[in-house]
Amino acid sequence: MTFTPPSSAPDALCGKLFARFHVALLEHVAGSRFRLLGEPPPWLLRLYPEAEHHADFSIDSRTPVLDNFLHDAAAAWEAPDQPIIQSGFWTDRTNFDVPRHFDAQALREGEQRLLLVQQHTSAFDQQAALLQEARGRTLRQHEQERGHRRTHEVLTTQLADTERSRDDLAAIFQRLGLATFLIDGDGHVRFLSDSAAGLLDAPPALASGQVHWDTLLPCSKGDRLTLQSLFHQPVAPRERARCSVETPTGRRLWLEIELHDDPRDPHNRIVFLHDMTDVYHLRRLLELKAHFHDLIGKSRGMTQLYEQIQELARVDSTVLIEGETGTGKELVARALHQASARRTGPFIAANCAGLTDSLLGSQLFGHKKGAFTGAIDDQPGLFEAAQDGVLFLDEIGDIPHTVQTHLLRVLQEKEVTRLGETKPRKVNVRVLTATHHNLSQDVAKGVFRADLLYRIRVARLQLPPLRERKEDIPLLVTAFLTEGRASMGKTIHRTSPAGMAALMDYHWPGNVRELKSTIECAMIHCKGDTLDLSDLPAELQQGTPAPLPGPTAPTDERSRFVFALRQARGNRTKAARLLGMSRATFYRRLTELNLPPS
Repeated sequence: MTFTPPSSAPDALCGKLFARFHVALLEHVAGSRFRLLGEPPPWLLRLYPEAEHHADFSIDSRTPVLDNFLHDAAAAWEAPDQPIIQSGFWTDRTNFDVPRHFDAQALREGEQRLLLVQQHTSAFDQQAALLQEARGRTLRQHEQERGHRRTHEVLTTQLADTERSRDDLAAIFQRLGLATFLIDGDGHVRFLSDSAAGLLDAPPALASGQVHWDTLLPCSKGDRLTLQSLFHQPVAPRERARCSVETPTGRRLWLEIELHDDPRDPHNRIVFLHDMTDVYHLRRLLELKAHFHDLIGKSRGMTQLYEQIQELARVDSTVLIEGETGTGKELVARALHQASARRTGPFIAANCAGLTDSLLGSQLFGHKKGAFTGAIDDQPGLFEAAQDGVLFLDEIGDIPHTVQTHLLRVLQEKEVTRLGETKPRKVNVRVLTATHHNLSQDVAKGVFRADLLYRIRVARLQLPPLRERKEDIPLLVTAFLTEGRASMGKTIHRTSPAGMAALMDYHWPGNVRELKSTIECAMIHCKGDTLDLSDLPAELQQGTPAPLPGPTAPTDERSRFVFALRQARGNRTKAARLLGMSRATFYRRLTELNLPPS
């Protein structure tokens, strides 16, 4: 053995241990020559066989990695405080059956320049595996971080696109001036356009996303339930909803709400507000023109009638209302009462037709107990009941002659005397009368007092028959459908074009009363939500009957009954319908007019 023997027992033990640990401890001699300290490990003699017989040997190109490491080791040996320098692992295949793994360390200990070369066996494999695993883990972590960065970049791009789309959409809404807002699935406002904020007088803070839509649209309970139902409807049956909103500044708005799904989020809804306030007011003005109290119609004749009623409402004169049966003379009287200063007083209506002298006199003026058979108690008359109000005497042309005299005195003296009494009673009553008679002809025939006619005809109102104002028929039909829905519970809202054409073509001898009865009858037979031609009475389905003569029509009642019977070819029911009266009234009038009942 050529190595330097240990100088003491511990040094010999260290030399053996180095060999057992496959470590070669070399001391630098000069250049590339080294001297072995301690026992040589087996692998050293395989690499450098000359070390077995020489005190030192040279590290050369047989171990190129170790030979190259000597340049780095030289720097460590030059400086006394230089730390230990490691070569790192390398694999050497020279003179070995299997590859072997080494590493080297260079250090300086005092004046000695030392080089430790160690062969790694299983520990190297374990460390290599750990190193490989660490490298794999690092690579996976690195790939994961790269994936996170790519995901972050994609999300950032999508967020930027979404924000840009939102800004573009908001800019479009703002530029178009659309009153709109966006609500999320919980009903919170996420966007509010400037137009919507201006329309609703809403502060910008309402668009912060913390305000519920019903705070933005303070409406009635019914409207709120309608809107809630609209928000949950699918797209197909969704229609505009109408609601009335009072803004924080006290303005009343009438809106139509249009709802669309947000294409970016199916839970969101885009709400469009259509301000229909002006339209509402215009419609209301039109309705006011088309309605006057309970009267319906926008024809020239009806609008002139409204103006006359308003003029006569300012005075307290007696008024004679003329018109055919069924034209609405009592409605005119009630409208005149409601428009006058007496509207807080009573409105008493009495039909003068078909009553005997005593009954009518008792009804109008009252009676004293025992004044006639059946007068078992004192009874005030209608004049007293209408004190400070209006007494409407319908069918004044049918009033008996004896009662005409009493009525004339009441109108002149403003006093009423009960039957059986002599003491007059002061009354403050405005008298309105109505008739379908031609009273001037009745005066000429001597059946009506001329002085009474002049007394009741201080002012005159003439109601046009329905055949002369057919443009009012759609309005009247709509009103009667509304009444029918309320009374029958049916959901009939319209009339088919064929049905309306039949209604417009018909002559309506019974006027508005006949039209109302026809609509009620048709609603009874109607099975759907639209009145059709098949729901109307047979005479309307068969076409327009020959009209009763207009200006040349019979003016006296007997001739009108005879004419109606001829039109109906003797059918009493149809003749009564043509005259706009019930069968009972029709037969009673036949008897009074001395016409045969059959």
